Amino acid sequence: MFCARCGQQIPDASEICPLCGREATLKLDPPPAMPTATPAAAAAPGQIQWPAEPAVIGPPMRRPDLKGVGGWLMFFCISLTLLSPLFMAARVWGDGMGLVSMIDIAVTAFGMVVGIMLWNVHPRAFLLLWIYFGLLAFFLVLGIAGSFVGSEEQNPNQFVLLFRGLIYVIVWFSYFKKSDRVQATFGRNL
Repeated sequence: MFCARCGQQIPDASEICPLCGREATLKLDPPPAMPTATPAAAAAPGQIQWPAEPAVIGPPMRRPDLKGVGGWLMFFCISLTLLSPLFMAARVWGDGMGLVSMIDIAVTAFGMVVGIMLWNVHPRAFLLLWIYFGLLAFFLVLGIAGSFVGSEEQNPNQFVLLFRGLIYVIVWFSYFKKSDRVQATFGRNL
Protein backbone atom coordinates (compact mmCIF):
# COMPACT_ATOMS: atom_id res chain seq x y z
CA MET A 1 0.00 0.00 0.00
CA PHE A 2 1.04 3.61 -0.40
CA CYS A 3 0.98 6.35 2.22
CA ALA A 4 -1.77 8.87 1.49
CA ARG A 5 0.42 11.70 2.84
CA CYS A 6 3.90 11.18 1.36
CA GLY A 7 3.09 8.70 -1.43
CA GLN A 8 5.81 6.20 -0.51
CA GLN A 9 5.20 2.45 -0.48
CA ILE A 10 4.72 1.13 3.05
CA PRO A 11 3.72 -2.24 4.54
CA ASP A 12 0.06 -3.16 4.13
CA ALA A 13 -2.30 -2.41 7.04
CA SER A 14 0.00 0.29 8.45
CA GLU A 15 -1.90 2.94 10.34
CA ILE A 16 1.10 5.24 10.78
CA CYS A 17 3.59 5.75 7.94
CA PRO A 18 7.09 4.70 9.06
CA LEU A 19 8.62 7.22 6.65
CA CYS A 20 6.76 10.46 7.32
CA GLY A 21 5.29 9.58 10.73
CA ARG A 22 1.78 10.71 9.84
CA GLU A 23 -1.47 8.79 9.54
CA ALA A 24 -1.17 6.61 6.43
CA THR A 25 -4.84 6.62 5.41
CA LEU A 26 -7.29 9.38 4.78
CA LYS A 27 -10.71 9.23 6.32
CA LEU A 28 -13.29 10.82 4.09
CA ASP A 29 -16.74 11.71 5.27
CA PRO A 30 -19.54 10.89 2.85
CA PRO A 31 -20.77 13.89 0.89
CA PRO A 32 -23.88 15.58 2.28
CA ALA A 33 -27.15 14.48 0.77
CA MET A 34 -28.30 16.75 -2.03
CA PRO A 35 -31.79 18.15 -1.71
CA THR A 36 -34.17 16.86 -4.29
CA ALA A 37 -35.45 19.21 -6.91
CA THR A 38 -39.12 19.97 -6.81
CA PRO A 39 -41.15 21.49 -9.59
CA ALA A 40 -41.62 25.24 -9.28
CA ALA A 41 -45.39 24.97 -8.88
CA ALA A 42 -45.15 22.35 -6.11
CA ALA A 43 -42.31 23.97 -4.10
CA ALA A 44 -43.26 24.27 -0.48
CA PRO A 45 -42.06 27.23 1.58
CA GLY A 46 -38.51 26.67 2.82
CA GLN A 47 -37.61 24.13 0.15
CA ILE A 48 -34.93 24.73 -2.45
CA GLN A 49 -36.16 25.52 -5.92
CA TRP A 50 -33.73 24.45 -8.63
CA PRO A 51 -33.40 26.21 -11.98
CA ALA A 52 -34.67 24.37 -15.04
CA GLU A 53 -31.20 24.14 -16.69
CA PRO A 54 -28.17 23.25 -14.58
CA ALA A 55 -25.16 25.55 -14.90
CA VAL A 56 -22.20 24.17 -16.82
CA ILE A 57 -19.12 24.03 -14.61
CA GLY A 58 -15.66 23.46 -16.03
CA PRO A 59 -13.45 24.80 -18.76
CA PRO A 60 -15.11 26.20 -21.84
CA MET A 61 -15.40 23.90 -24.81
CA ARG A 62 -12.47 24.29 -27.20
CA ARG A 63 -12.84 24.35 -30.93
CA PRO A 64 -11.81 20.97 -32.33
CA ASP A 65 -10.28 22.61 -35.41
CA LEU A 66 -7.54 24.11 -33.22
CA LYS A 67 -6.19 20.72 -32.16
CA GLY A 68 -2.76 20.00 -33.59
CA VAL A 69 0.40 21.92 -34.26
CA GLY A 70 -0.47 24.86 -36.49
CA GLY A 71 -0.67 28.63 -36.52
CA TRP A 72 1.59 30.41 -34.04
CA LEU A 73 2.48 27.11 -32.36
CA MET A 74 3.85 25.85 -35.69
CA PHE A 75 5.77 29.10 -36.16
CA PHE A 76 7.32 28.72 -32.70
CA CYS A 77 8.34 25.11 -33.43
CA ILE A 78 9.86 26.08 -36.80
CA SER A 79 11.74 29.00 -35.27
CA LEU A 80 13.22 26.77 -32.53
CA THR A 81 14.08 23.77 -34.71
CA LEU A 82 15.15 25.48 -37.95
CA LEU A 83 15.56 29.26 -37.79
CA SER A 84 17.42 29.52 -34.48
CA PRO A 85 20.09 26.94 -35.44
CA LEU A 86 20.54 28.62 -38.85
CA PHE A 87 20.95 32.00 -37.17
CA MET A 88 23.49 30.50 -34.75
CA ALA A 89 25.41 28.89 -37.63
CA ALA A 90 25.50 32.25 -39.44
CA ARG A 91 26.86 33.92 -36.29
CA VAL A 92 29.57 31.29 -35.94
CA TRP A 93 30.43 31.45 -39.64
CA GLY A 94 30.51 35.25 -39.76
CA ASP A 95 32.00 36.19 -36.40
CA GLY A 96 33.90 33.06 -35.56
CA MET A 97 33.65 31.73 -32.05
CA GLY A 98 34.72 35.10 -30.62
CA LEU A 99 31.24 36.49 -29.97
CA VAL A 100 29.46 33.16 -29.71
CA SER A 101 29.79 31.39 -26.38
CA MET A 102 29.27 27.77 -25.60
CA ILE A 103 26.22 28.82 -23.57
CA ASP A 104 24.64 30.25 -26.74
CA ILE A 105 25.26 27.00 -28.60
CA ALA A 106 23.94 24.89 -25.69
CA VAL A 107 20.75 26.99 -25.36
CA THR A 108 20.20 26.76 -29.13
CA ALA A 109 20.64 22.97 -29.06
CA PHE A 110 18.28 22.68 -26.08
CA GLY A 111 15.78 24.88 -27.94
CA MET A 112 15.93 22.47 -30.89
CA VAL A 113 15.07 19.57 -28.58
CA VAL A 114 12.18 21.54 -27.06
CA GLY A 115 10.88 22.50 -30.51
CA ILE A 116 10.98 18.90 -31.73
CA MET A 117 9.17 17.67 -28.61
CA LEU A 118 6.50 20.37 -28.98
CA TRP A 119 6.12 19.54 -32.67
CA ASN A 120 5.58 15.87 -31.79
CA VAL A 121 3.18 16.77 -28.92
CA HIS A 122 5.35 14.87 -26.45
CA PRO A 123 3.97 14.62 -22.87
CA ARG A 124 7.14 16.09 -21.34
CA ALA A 125 7.35 18.99 -23.79
CA PHE A 126 5.91 21.51 -21.32
CA LEU A 127 8.46 20.62 -18.64
CA LEU A 128 11.31 21.22 -21.08
CA LEU A 129 9.63 24.38 -22.39
CA TRP A 130 9.36 25.70 -18.84
CA ILE A 131 13.09 24.99 -18.31
CA TYR A 132 13.95 26.56 -21.69
CA PHE A 133 12.08 29.79 -20.92
CA GLY A 134 13.63 29.91 -17.44
CA LEU A 135 17.19 29.40 -18.73
CA LEU A 136 16.73 31.90 -21.52
CA ALA A 137 15.28 34.53 -19.17
CA PHE A 138 18.05 33.89 -16.61
CA PHE A 139 20.85 34.34 -19.15
CA LEU A 140 19.20 37.40 -20.70
CA VAL A 141 18.71 39.12 -17.34
CA LEU A 142 22.29 38.21 -16.42
CA GLY A 143 23.49 39.71 -19.71
CA ILE A 144 21.46 42.89 -19.21
CA ALA A 145 22.88 43.30 -15.71
CA GLY A 146 26.36 42.63 -17.07
CA SER A 147 25.97 45.28 -19.77
CA PHE A 148 25.61 47.92 -17.06
CA VAL A 149 28.63 46.72 -15.12
CA GLY A 150 30.79 45.54 -18.05
CA SER A 151 33.72 47.23 -19.67
CA GLU A 152 33.54 49.80 -22.46
CA GLU A 153 34.70 47.23 -25.05
CA GLN A 154 31.21 45.74 -25.29
CA ASN A 155 28.96 46.21 -28.28
CA PRO A 156 26.79 49.31 -27.68
CA ASN A 157 23.75 47.50 -29.12
CA GLN A 158 24.17 44.56 -26.73
CA PHE A 159 21.66 45.96 -24.22
CA VAL A 160 19.04 46.45 -26.96
CA LEU A 161 19.56 42.90 -28.27
CA LEU A 162 19.33 41.38 -24.79
CA PHE A 163 16.24 43.41 -23.93
CA ARG A 164 14.63 42.36 -27.22
CA GLY A 165 15.37 38.73 -26.32
CA LEU A 166 13.70 39.19 -22.92
CA ILE A 167 10.60 40.61 -24.64
CA TYR A 168 10.66 37.53 -26.93
CA VAL A 169 10.58 35.22 -23.88
CA ILE A 170 7.75 37.17 -22.23
CA VAL A 171 5.60 37.21 -25.39
CA TRP A 172 6.01 33.49 -26.08
CA PHE A 173 5.51 32.58 -22.43
CA SER A 174 2.23 34.56 -22.49
CA TYR A 175 1.21 32.77 -25.68
CA PHE A 176 1.71 29.35 -24.10
CA LYS A 177 -0.20 30.51 -20.99
CA LYS A 178 -3.28 31.77 -22.86
CA SER A 179 -3.48 30.04 -26.26
CA ASP A 180 -6.60 28.08 -27.17
CA ARG A 181 -4.56 26.04 -29.67
CA VAL A 182 -2.09 25.01 -26.96
CA GLN A 183 -5.02 24.10 -24.69
CA ALA A 184 -6.71 22.05 -27.41
CA THR A 185 -3.50 20.31 -28.52
CA PHE A 186 -1.82 19.56 -25.18
CA GLY A 187 -4.92 19.48 -22.97
CA ARG A 188 -3.60 22.32 -20.80
CA ASN A 189 -1.68 25.56 -20.95
CA LEU A 190 1.79 26.24 -19.61
